[in-house]
Amino acid sequence: MSRRRPLYAVTIVACALSPLSAFGQSSATQTSPSLHHRSDAASERQSATVAKLSGISSLPPDASGEYMIDEEGSVVEITIENNRLDGYITRLVERESTLTFFFDQTTLGGRQIRFTTKQVHGMWYSFDGVITRGEAASPVETGFYLLHGTLVLHSGNQQETTTVSYRSTPRSSKPRYSQD
Repeated sequence: MSRRRPLYAVTIVACALSPLSAFGQSSATQTSPSLHHRSDAASERQSATVAKLSGISSLPPDASGEYMIDEEGSVVEITIENNRLDGYITRLVERESTLTFFFDQTTLGGRQIRFTTKQVHGMWYSFDGVITRGEAASPVETGFYLLHGTLVLHSGNQQETTTVSYRSTPRSSKPRYSQD
């Protein structure tokens, strides 16, 4: 009586030694998973690459932070690091959920900031304005900085333009970065 070896052991060894993955792709050509969104022809205006142009900012480091859009919790978050502008707009929707619009294209120069957000549910924002000193006495008070400018809500082929002046939220009295 002869004893047969199972065929699956040979298959497992062959797969382990092969430079191809289980799906027939070379491991050198595999890409990381990423999220994709559906789009129509009207939303093709957004480029695949994010353009964040740097400029010379005359804004103090603590101008970075939240600026209140409304009393319900909607904010613009501005981050200026290494003369680059980044951030997002968070809008409270129906008191229970939020929509966050991350900056897609930005420009920074002096006190001037410009940004366009990524599209969410067919809507996006663009802003052109400045950050100025507000009337509050210290950064730990609301309104030490003001974000003034023109905010445009784009929705399909419609645009809603608003002149805005958002107050900064209180900043911490501690330095943002420590040398520990």
